[in-house]
Amino acid sequence: MAAADRQRPAKDMLRLIQLLASEKAFGLSLSDIQERMEWSHRTTQRYISALQDIEPDLSYHIDEDTNAKHWYLPSPRTRIPPVNAEQLASLTAIAGFMKAQGHASYAETLEGLRETLQAGLDRSSMMRLDPDLEVLDDSIEIALRPGPKSSFDPGIRTKLLQAITTSNQVRFQYTDVRGRKTSQKTVSPYVLTVGPRTYLIARDEAVAQTRNYALTGVSDLEILAVPAVAADFDVKAYVSQSFGAFHDGIFETWVLRFQPGMDYELSNYQFHPTQTMKHLDTGEIEVSFRCESIREVAYECVRWSEQLTWVGPERLQGLVQDIISDLTQVSSPS
Repeated sequence: MAAADRQRPAKDMLRLIQLLASEKAFGLSLSDIQERMEWSHRTTQRYISALQDIEPDLSYHIDEDTNAKHWYLPSPRTRIPPVNAEQLASLTAIAGFMKAQGHASYAETLEGLRETLQAGLDRSSMMRLDPDLEVLDDSIEIALRPGPKSSFDPGIRTKLLQAITTSNQVRFQYTDVRGRKTSQKTVSPYVLTVGPRTYLIARDEAVAQTRNYALTGVSDLEILAVPAVAADFDVKAYVSQSFGAFHDGIFETWVLRFQPGMDYELSNYQFHPTQTMKHLDTGEIEVSFRCESIREVAYECVRWSEQLTWVGPERLQGLVQDIISDLTQVSSPS
């Protein structure tokens, strides 16, 4: 049995102080704190109560819409620990991962953040960190994987973020991911999703419908002096309901049944945040999840085809069989 971390309450309190000090502009509700700290509602209340005793400047404002208290710490009196070697090395590792995926602008931002944090340390602190930092920097290498690289003009991302911030429409030339069609688009931008490709989720004003645009296909972008049309749906929910970044409107509960003996491998793999796992009397393991993007789900099934015994519903079966048939024809000599 693992020993209890006796310093955990103090570490959690320091993390809470740092969190509320970093969110001093708008504050965090109890539910926000609960989610970020991964606490129960009761534990969150207990820590806020205890924090009031050691940080007299702890404040809150009332949200006019929800009537909820949003807590913040304008100037903490508790000394916040300085940045450590593991945090600095982690920034470099994440920057390397983003660069390998084609997100050069994000990588540069993270590298710049590390430089800024290091510049804020005095020489003696940096000398103490340097031996560990050198080892940690050399201890992680980024594995490369096949797939699309999200390479695009960083100025495009900057302009889109500006338009999202100011709630303005944008106009650009758009070429689809296969390079077959180019057309001009005028859209109300909502959010950027970061993955193997970076997509803009926006309302296409020509058809008044939500669409996804790969940033690799966006060019000649200009911000218009026209207010964006506000989203009439939950953007976060929209993003989370897809399998990958693609939305096709085919929204189903997908069922993947695996052969016996897959417990360990599946326990360390998530197909979708909505997934549930069930052990059948046959020893098979059934994973089900609900989302869009049947073709993306089908390709994932093909990747696991040697371990799968059944998939459903029927149209998913048919598409998986079609993809496998196409691959077989490609691999067979003429």
